[in-house]
Amino acid sequence: YLKLIKYTEKKIRLFSPDIIISIDSPSFNYRVLKRLCDLKSKKVKFFHYVAPTVWAWKKYRAKLYANLYDKLFILFKFEKQYFTKYGLETLYVGHQIFYEKPKINKKKYISFLPGSRTSEINNNFDEFLLVIEKCLRNFKDFDYYILTFKNHLDLIKPKLKKYTSKIKIVTDFQEKQKIMSESFLALAASGSVTLELAKYQTPMIVVYKTHYITKLIIKFLVKVKYASIINIYFNRIIVPELLFTDFNAKDAFFEIKKIVKSKEIREKQIKKLKDFSKNMLIKKKNPSEIIATSILK
Repeated sequence: YLKLIKYTEKKIRLFSPDIIISIDSPSFNYRVLKRLCDLKSKKVKFFHYVAPTVWAWKKYRAKLYANLYDKLFILFKFEKQYFTKYGLETLYVGHQIFYEKPKINKKKYISFLPGSRTSEINNNFDEFLLVIEKCLRNFKDFDYYILTFKNHLDLIKPKLKKYTSKIKIVTDFQEKQKIMSESFLALAASGSVTLELAKYQTPMIVVYKTHYITKLIIKFLVKVKYASIINIYFNRIIVPELLFTDFNAKDAFFEIKKIVKSKEIREKQIKKLKDFSKNMLIKKKNPSEIIATSILK
């Protein structure tokens, strides 16, 4: 990690930029740019896109960013207050994934997204499998997909041996996007994938299970009521959440069954997902263009 920070610093110095734009990865980018502070005496400007989630945990990072960056571009309107109070010029630009309007053609697909990290697969997939078994028994007229990554196939495939003819594992990025857009509903591990599901107006249940010690740390440090950014945005439950010990096959299947059986419940969530997606842009403008215009003016 430190080697990569030093390598990045070296490459930036060799390039001698007039502007440095860092994107996301708050811990890594902060450490790199902190080492480059001397460039500010040469009037090099520091910009950052995608704010650290100070509203959830480590609020002190807002002040650190204010002392380092010249301008911050944020995804969500509610983030602005956390940085402007320290004097950091902060501009809401919206979320890039909502700029391109997707084609939505729903089919009788149920998708399972068990997480992007190996630890998430290890902690969540056994429970996912129990939910899958219940769905296969009860909803035989649906097609089933597990959307994952190539590096997780060795963890997932052995557990699905007896279901290989009934459920398809997808790792290709474009195909995963297509399946998400066509899915009737999804069971997803908490993470940024919920934004993609929202974009595709796919009703979802958000779940997450972790090690007991990690759970205690999260409960102690994290300062938000909800895991899903959609629920955080509306400050109430729009998307069902089953977290930690609450994530079990019985309750997860119960939530799936409600969405499958109740048109009203399904359409109510879809309406909120549409509202959320609409509010992720400023008058349908491209966030990248807003950022470029702001930097170059």
